[in-house]
Amino acid sequence: MQTIWPSLAFMLVNMVALWVILRLNQRDRPQPSAPPPAQEGLKVLNPSEILGWEFQYAQTTASEAMEQRHTLANLYLLITGAAVSAVAAILGGDPARLRVPGVVLLWVLCGIGWLYFLGIIRLRQAWHDSARAMNQIKEFYIQHAKDLEPDVLRTAFRWKANTLPPPEKAWTVFFYSAMIVSFIDSAAYVGGGVLLSLDATLALSLPVAVAIAIFGLIFFAFHVWLYFAFLRPRP
Repeated sequence: MQTIWPSLAFMLVNMVALWVILRLNQRDRPQPSAPPPAQEGLKVLNPSEILGWEFQYAQTTASEAMEQRHTLANLYLLITGAAVSAVAAILGGDPARLRVPGVVLLWVLCGIGWLYFLGIIRLRQAWHDSARAMNQIKEFYIQHAKDLEPDVLRTAFRWKANTLPPPEKAWTVFFYSAMIVSFIDSAAYVGGGVLLSLDATLALSLPVAVAIAIFGLIFFAFHVWLYFAFLRPRP
């Protein structure tokens, strides 16, 4: 059973490092200072222009967040395929002697997976911020539009400030992408643990196999918890 300790240590180091990143992400950020009050006689700008530019910017950033999420997921799948092929080539030579390089490669893939996982979370945050910005502009227009009552104009919009899905909502495309990365990440971790725990006869005892499988489930569950912990709004 002593061969499982490196796997356990690797998992704990990953979890502690990600917990520290989570705490740093949740720290209070300084609020921007308020702009100086407008002076009378200088209100000559057309507000519709800046509002239109701001809405277009928010719309563009939300669309880019979706596209980059797709790109991140595809890149990680390509990296995973290359890493698995490399591990297979390494073990095809002398499995008993070359299994340690295979473990290193799989656990490096696991570390890369964390970076992609955090990238998907950040893109979800960016998308939600952009959606909030668009809804804030819509609410401004609703309150100041001519010829239509606010309650009537508000019915034209499905998404409003009070109906926008929360950032931590499950079963979205961001959630599915994060779970794909989480599953591959956990599988790479388990694969590395299995290779490291093989004895000289390339056999794996049942207690060790069960322990590594449990570690893998814990590792995947930690990914899921971390997704919601990063995205859940602070009280």
